[in-house]
Parts: sequence; C-alpha cells; structure tokens
Amino acid sequence: MMLVRLERVDSTNEEAKRVPFRHGLCIVADEQTGGKGRRGRRWLSKKGMGIYASFVLKPIRENLTLASLAFGWAVFKTLSPLKEGFYLKWPNDVYINGRKVAGILPELTKDRLIVGVGINLYYSKRELSSFPVPATSLAAEGVKFDRENLLRELYRNVLDAHSLIESGRFSVELFEKNCPMVGREVRVEENGKLFTGKVLGIDFEGALIVETEEGLKRLFSGEVTVREEK
Repeated sequence: MMLVRLERVDSTNEEAKRVPFRHGLCIVADEQTGGKGRRGRRWLSKKGMGIYASFVLKPIRENLTLASLAFGWAVFKTLSPLKEGFYLKWPNDVYINGRKVAGILPELTKDRLIVGVGINLYYSKRELSSFPVPATSLAAEGVKFDRENLLRELYRNVLDAHSLIESGRFSVELFEKNCPMVGREVRVEENGKLFTGKVLGIDFEGALIVETEEGLKRLFSGEVTVREEK
C-alpha cells in the first residue's frame, strides 16, 4: 500500500489534488477540518472517529456516475463481510439498518481521478443526528472491526474497482443486486425539482431509470429517497 498518513488536514480530497501524481497513492487523515460529502455537504471528521481517505488514481474514460457506482461497490465489498445487513444506495452510499455508514466523493481533475471515502467508525447515533440523512457508525451497529485491516481491504477493493472500470469489465449488476432501491417507489430531488416514481433499474452508464407519470427518466445525479409504504 502507498499510504500518506496525516494527523490533521483540511480535506483529504484537497490534499490529493495538491500532491504529485502517483497512481494508487492513498491519503489518510486522523481528522479533517473541512471534510466534504456529496452535494456540497460537510462530512463529520472528528479525530480518530472514522476513516477519512482519498485515493489518487489514473483518470478514466467512463463517466463519473458509473465510477461512483464502482467505488461505492468497493466500499460495500469492504464492509459486507463484517456483518449482514449492509446495502447500497444509488449512486454510491453504503447503508445498514436504514442509516448511512459510508459515503464516496469522486472528483475528476485534468490529470487524476480522486476518490474520497468516509466511513463512520465510532460515532454515536446522537452525534450524527443533526445530519440531513439518517446516519450511523460501525460501532453503533455493533459491528466488530480492526481499523488497519479495514484500511487494507478498502485499499485493495478500490484499486480493483478502478481496474475493472479502466478495462471495461465493471458490471452494473454488481451494484444493482445489492441496491434494494430497485423496484421501489421513490421521491427524487433533481436540479431543484421534486417528483416521484418507481425505480426500474440502473443502466449501463450508471444512470438510475425511474418510471414517472411523465415517462421514463434517466438520472445521473440527484437526491433519491425511498417512499415509505403506507
């Protein structure tokens, strides 16, 4: 593993943009002062309470939505052997018991693909209660883990996912079969607009296919939540 370990940093993704390019380099911090999540949200990054890591990788030809699926699947693959109940939420979040436990933030620059990964390790549900989506941690769910082993598996799975994308061998089915959102009624927020529909699946480009009253929609971004059955 090529690791750079930092005690404190503004954001591992930002540090990954600043360092000289080396494919497979991973920036890991004990604490982030400006951790970032999807859609401009902040990622809680207290010292020693999570894994805050960013990978420096070769740019890819595929779109970023498909890459998001692949790296979300890589994190799911890292966590799922620890306990039953982990699942994926399009486009790249990992959940357990209805709560988000890990997230991915991919960013493409001129010379590199950066994949930020945040995994909540030790937070209590109360510490995470102020966030816009229900969140949890491995410890709060009673998951037993070793942080260093987790980091090693994460490193291997992220690099493997990149190889699959780069060679055109990543199958969307790897994500789709672990995403219970498929087949469910959902509420979608896209570019400030709200609508509802039913998820039919995920296509070869990573887009979420939603059947609405106005016809089929292909989503490459947006906030999608499952509607509770009454």
